[in-house]
Amino acid sequence: MKERFDIIASSLSSYFGVGFNTVDEQLDIDLGLTEKVFDDEAQERLDLGNCMEDGCLNFFEKKLGIIIDERNNEYKYAVNGLLKCKRDGRTFIDGVETGVENKYSNSSSECFTESFGYELQCQAYMMAWGLDQWLLCGMHNGKPKMKLIKANKELQNDISELVIAISGILMGIVPRENYPWDIVDKYSKQRNLKNLETDEVDDYDKNLFHRIGELKTEMSSIKKELDELENYAKSNYADSKYADGDFRYVISTGTRKGDIDKDRLSIEHPEIDIESYRKPSTTYSTIRVTPIRK
Repeated sequence: MKERFDIIASSLSSYFGVGFNTVDEQLDIDLGLTEKVFDDEAQERLDLGNCMEDGCLNFFEKKLGIIIDERNNEYKYAVNGLLKCKRDGRTFIDGVETGVENKYSNSSSECFTESFGYELQCQAYMMAWGLDQWLLCGMHNGKPKMKLIKANKELQNDISELVIAISGILMGIVPRENYPWDIVDKYSKQRNLKNLETDEVDDYDKNLFHRIGELKTEMSSIKKELDELENYAKSNYADSKYADGDFRYVISTGTRKGDIDKDRLSIEHPEIDIESYRKPSTTYSTIRVTPIRK
């Protein structure tokens, strides 16, 4: 059973190689081959964002002196009905009709206004509504952030080409091997993964991989239980110590030096090129395990 027969704009980041899932993971999810991992913490973030959305939009109405209407009331499709889009609102900026995408984020990573994934979403929305600009706005770590994104025809053409190819794969008329990795290479360092056949992995390593899957599944359950128990202990026995017959427990309060407020620094000292002080990117390897749908 396929998971999807259309493509949603929010999955474009993964399909372009810049999202949470890899290209192959997103294809497996949309093809119904693996289960979509969506834990309680992710659901809570989604619920919080939905609840805060109207308040954020109201704030930017007042801040910019605009009216944001048609909030979350319409779906439209781009790329000949293959790409499903839902906008958060509509407004007019300097007389130009403008779509609105709202985000509420407490992430410690980069602000959503700097995320190429949200750029992709807004470009897709412009394609669906036939507009030339989109306002990306919201809250990041309690601070208002916004960016006016203009239509990028080259990027929109790449979105169309990618969506057509993905749609063909989901419908079973295009081989998965024909995925347009040349487009991914333009925007991402993600590489096409080699598919290991059974005869390429010896029996010892097969057991090793399976044990990794079992342990990661167990760790997820253990971490959830441990977090619940530790949170209870911290909230009821702050700055305390205790020992039983097997272990000694110390619950203490510490401080961590705060990070530099780059947003404030850029406002107070616009002459400083903060990006020139960024450390070089690092390469790392990860193993993610997802259960196969049976």
